[in-house]
Amino acid sequence: MAVGWAVFRNYVGHAKEIKGDVTDYPRFFLMPPTSHVDSDSLGNNVISLRVDEHIDYEVEMVVRLGEDLEPVEMCIGCDTTNRTRQTLAKEKGWPWLEGKSFIGSGVLGTWSPWDPSIMEIGLSLNGETKQLATTDLMVHSFDSIMSHLRGWYGLSPGDLIWTGTPEGVGSMKVGDKVSAWMKNSDGETVSVLSATCKL
Repeated sequence: MAVGWAVFRNYVGHAKEIKGDVTDYPRFFLMPPTSHVDSDSLGNNVISLRVDEHIDYEVEMVVRLGEDLEPVEMCIGCDTTNRTRQTLAKEKGWPWLEGKSFIGSGVLGTWSPWDPSIMEIGLSLNGETKQLATTDLMVHSFDSIMSHLRGWYGLSPGDLIWTGTPEGVGSMKVGDKVSAWMKNSDGETVSVLSATCKL
């Protein structure tokens, strides 16, 4: 079954805001198939929250691999992070699985054909823009990400590559509306996500 390979701290601004360092090569955490939630054809989706736990939004470009293990599609995604569980895991030296790879943590938008050119990615919460960046700001380029994955891991057709989030992450509450988008270098919107936060 296809899994998600998620790069962490791949934008300098985000690494600084969480008081972390960027890495000398791309490092990953895994997202199982149950993490991923597809949107409908218009980009409508749901973000699942938990009572009394801090869940952050993180906008990312997501790339899907084809049968030849080359990129074939891309979309905007919201990688939700359970900071309550992740913070405890960091303190205890435990794996981050509960904080990053829980059911429904990878919320996907609409898919479009792969385009290797620079993309704008952005996210708004209740109509207020919170994250906005271009993919040329990634510390590790997509080519570098793929080179490292091919050299170290066994990829499969359909695998998803989560390429990291820029600065501006923040928490959500029940009823919040999260909108995210990806635009190409011509300013054309190529992927959208419109999600409602629910328990």
